[in-house]
Amino acid sequence: MKTRTLGYGTVVLLMATCLFLVSSHARAQTQCYYIPSTSQSTDTLSYSFVGGSFESFGCAPIDPTFWLEGNGISVTVTFVDPQLYPTFRVWGMNDDDTASVSVQGVHYPLTASTASYAPKVVCGVSPGPDGILFSGGNIVGANTNPESNYSYQDVQLHTTNVSTFTVAGISGDGWGFAGVLVNCPLMTGIDELEEGLPSHYFLGQNYPNPFNPSTTIEYALPTAGFVTLKIYDMLGEEVATLVEAEKPAGQYKAEWQAQTRPSGVYFYRLAANGFTETRRLILLR
Repeated sequence: MKTRTLGYGTVVLLMATCLFLVSSHARAQTQCYYIPSTSQSTDTLSYSFVGGSFESFGCAPIDPTFWLEGNGISVTVTFVDPQLYPTFRVWGMNDDDTASVSVQGVHYPLTASTASYAPKVVCGVSPGPDGILFSGGNIVGANTNPESNYSYQDVQLHTTNVSTFTVAGISGDGWGFAGVLVNCPLMTGIDELEEGLPSHYFLGQNYPNPFNPSTTIEYALPTAGFVTLKIYDMLGEEVATLVEAEKPAGQYKAEWQAQTRPSGVYFYRLAANGFTETRRLILLR
């Protein structure tokens, strides 16, 4: 058998080529990339859906998305290899839409220190700076249904070694789970409900709901003013006043202790500087 001796220059060239291929492969593996919820590939992750359906709303970069409406619909993401800072994309949440997150089967409260979200990408009509907010440890939409929110945003969990996480719908007319981003760096400098002054008025859904005997209501004021937050029964009669005072701009929480009230449907109304909003809550003994 004939043998061939490689020259020094050839060896150096081969070594450089190998190093380039290895480093290129490493870069490809660590680059942040998007896997839509419709993906059938299981090389990196797999999706498991409970209830719901896939719907399209004319936003080409993400259509179709897995549609979560009301309570009991969820999507679970399972990774082949544990992930740093898993990130998922949501579409079209309004302020009646609420979703929770659990990691490794344990509820994961969403706050300014545990998660963040990227600026929204508008794909239609979506007034205001944000499409979503964190409230009561959950994700909620920032806009009302009449305002609408044709935008999507990426939500990142500030935790590591994640093998699986679940996003579950709690309430609302419906919103879309678009997919997951992997190998993404930690987000910084994101505007969240809990940090800084709010950019617009916000009245969150009370939590827990239904409740017994107490519940918490979050609200936000972009400017100072006289604020009222009151509870009404089904007949429209005022049954409790939680806030009636001058307030500076900021984020607030109010608690309703309803030990003396009977079970039923109630309404709470926020009024400040000409802004008003009313939401429903349920006392269930």
